[in-house]
Amino acid sequence: MSRFRWMATAMVALLAISNGSPAEGQEVENPFLPRQSPPTLNDFGGIGLIQTPMARAAEDGQAYAGFSYVWPYSRYFITVQGLPWLEATLRYTSVANRFYGPEDFSGDQSYKDRGIDVKIRLLEGDATWPNVALGLRDIGGTGLFDGEYIVADQTAGDFDFSFGLGWGNLGNQNHFRNPFSLFSKKFKNRNETGDVGGLGTQFFRGDVALFGGVKWRTPFIEGLSLKMEYDPNDYKSEALQNSFKQSLPINIGMDYQPWDWLQVGAALERGNRAMVRFSTTMNFHTSKGPPKLDPVPPPLIPVTAQGQIQQANMPIAPQPGPQQAGTGESIRTGIGRQAAMDGLHLENLVRIGSEIHVTVAGTPVRDGVVVAHDIALRVLELAPDFQGRIRVTRIEHSLPWLVMEFDSTMLRNEFNMAAATIKPTHIDVTGQPPSEEDRAKLKAQLAKQGFHLFGADYKAGKATLFLSNARYRQIPRAVGRAVRTAASALPPEYGEIQIIFVENGIEMLSATMYRSDIERALAATGGSIEETWMRTRLERPSMDMEEASHPEPYGYPGFSWSLRPALRQTLGRPEAFILYQAWMRLYGTVTVAPGLNVTSGLGFNIYNNFDRMRLPSDSVLPHVRSDIRQYLQDGTTAMTHLQADYTFRVAQDTYNRVYGGYLEEMFGGVGNEILYKPFGKEWAIGLDVAWAKQRDTQQWFGFRDYNVVTGHLTGYYHYEPLGLDARVRVGRYLAGDKGATFELSRTFDSGITVGAFATFTDVSAEEFGEGRFDKGIYFSIPLDNIYVKSSRGGLGWLWRPLTRDGGQTLASRRALIGQVSTSDGAQLRRDWNTLLD
Repeated sequence: MSRFRWMATAMVALLAISNGSPAEGQEVENPFLPRQSPPTLNDFGGIGLIQTPMARAAEDGQAYAGFSYVWPYSRYFITVQGLPWLEATLRYTSVANRFYGPEDFSGDQSYKDRGIDVKIRLLEGDATWPNVALGLRDIGGTGLFDGEYIVADQTAGDFDFSFGLGWGNLGNQNHFRNPFSLFSKKFKNRNETGDVGGLGTQFFRGDVALFGGVKWRTPFIEGLSLKMEYDPNDYKSEALQNSFKQSLPINIGMDYQPWDWLQVGAALERGNRAMVRFSTTMNFHTSKGPPKLDPVPPPLIPVTAQGQIQQANMPIAPQPGPQQAGTGESIRTGIGRQAAMDGLHLENLVRIGSEIHVTVAGTPVRDGVVVAHDIALRVLELAPDFQGRIRVTRIEHSLPWLVMEFDSTMLRNEFNMAAATIKPTHIDVTGQPPSEEDRAKLKAQLAKQGFHLFGADYKAGKATLFLSNARYRQIPRAVGRAVRTAASALPPEYGEIQIIFVENGIEMLSATMYRSDIERALAATGGSIEETWMRTRLERPSMDMEEASHPEPYGYPGFSWSLRPALRQTLGRPEAFILYQAWMRLYGTVTVAPGLNVTSGLGFNIYNNFDRMRLPSDSVLPHVRSDIRQYLQDGTTAMTHLQADYTFRVAQDTYNRVYGGYLEEMFGGVGNEILYKPFGKEWAIGLDVAWAKQRDTQQWFGFRDYNVVTGHLTGYYHYEPLGLDARVRVGRYLAGDKGATFELSRTFDSGITVGAFATFTDVSAEEFGEGRFDKGIYFSIPLDNIYVKSSRGGLGWLWRPLTRDGGQTLASRRALIGQVSTSDGAQLRRDWNTLLD
């Protein structure tokens, strides 16, 4: 019972000094609300106290990378709040007092363990209810530190309290028998040996222990938090036959966050061991890289009546009339629509004597002062006879953030003076195409902005441009730049501008905008981006390049190339924890004709330590991937690929790609891919079949004897509200095994993508070997987030715990889904705020 007395004493003492103030706000910082305590990490890399987890989640998209040390464990981790309710951690643990293998093979390398943690928030708390979460620790690896838990936490002022039940590594104190054993005897005992590779089978089995603790955000040092917890692990049955003395089941420590991007921690654990922890953090939604040094878009001089008045910093003139003098309900509707253009909601509208009070709620998409000004002018439009003051109040979190008052007389005089100085230009619509000089100017300015003009079609009042976008990752930004450039270069009579984006010889997306909308949106107090979005037409292109009245010569063949450093590595091998190669990669592309491309890559070795790899493949399957040692050692300087592709549209919404050559480092061959992707829909289905032959290990022009026919039927689904992509691939893999791959990824607002996959085939666990099935985690980072100039390229990193032969796919380049989905229209809403960037 002494363990319970220690825990109870600590909890009562900390509760006694709590100030009992209301719970913190859970969203943005607000000077009128209590300060929010930023989540802190535990030793394992998840949100928690010291050794134990907490139920609360970090901000959606928050990511951490760090290190913790408490003898004999050094833990290196990456944690991502992948969904508002899902936290995932990838971790490697080094055990200092155990060797990885025999000294003549692994030297003095300490033992390394890999693991994945997952925490699911079951209930989001508030001032009344606690946060509740369920978690799995160390799944998908060796299971040396596996454990499960159910935890709840609550905030009271500057204090965060947590309490939970733990199993496995979190239940070694064995406080009481597993309550799940009442339902099945399988839950009574837990396998002590762990689950080597794959997903565990011991979930929530064995005895249960209590854990809990408190975090206090100190008021005297900003960013400093003190922690205390009851540790549910007795450390007597640690992994690898380790057993440690625990002088005290209480851990005490501190966390300090001097800057937004850094957290440091220290603690005394087990009553006799010091712990230190460092981690950096960023948010994948808000981290969007350095400011861009792109060419400035050409100036757009207003020519429409609306545009000229807007340029004078005034909205459309209020025109008194019978229809505007109407009832209070019509005024309420009009002001509600005006507020909605800026993402606000009309809360209240009341007239008190010679004053009109307007209350709106939310966070505007434009400057709050400008929004209030436009709302006041909208009031004058709808109540032209009103004389007095207009008060506009914006509230957030039930508190006033901005209050502004306007005098109706001054507003009318301001508008009338501005309108009197501007004489709208009369625009003649001739129906004639632009002059040769204007067309040359248009082509030059588009090229400066990163667009290639394939052709143009001119009709009375409308210009249609066929463009390729080589620079901008966000398609709305490309649309805005292209339309602004066209509006600046073309005569004013072209008030409607249609941009048709061409990808790899195929017309993918049509975006039509009006010059007046762009003029209003660019004005200091003009229309909002949302208003422009509502009037923009995103459609399947109905015109082909061949129909353009003014085609432009492309100059086939075209050629492009790049040279950049690269790094490839393998982690967690018994010979050494990190084996890597630094090399230079030369890429080249020849565009032979529309849709026909030849791409190649050469890798030149700078330095590598792959000579240390000695572990041969023990696979009983055809060695389609497990001979990686020979490929890495023999192909340090090699031809990574030499591939030809021909892409074309088969029918409406149906695309085809024929490809062949040296497709990747280990295989060459020929294949065909067909994709059906309805325009604007969130789903697609594709079939890819190839005959593949294994390349030799030097990776030049030779082949080995092995060949196989491989292919998959793939279903794609995109869930836009969260940026989620799901894929299910069914078919035959490189080793001849048959099965399915399940993949889930999320693209955050910054363009960073995090994903995971798992492949299950008809290969048994014994035939597959360690790991039981193929799985991995990957990250993709846009070069936009790194470069000071806009780029459509990206960097990728794939983590596979093991390289085995089961469930392996062919890695051909230029897959159709990547070419079609980025310009399809279904995924453009999240980036629409980049329209005027």
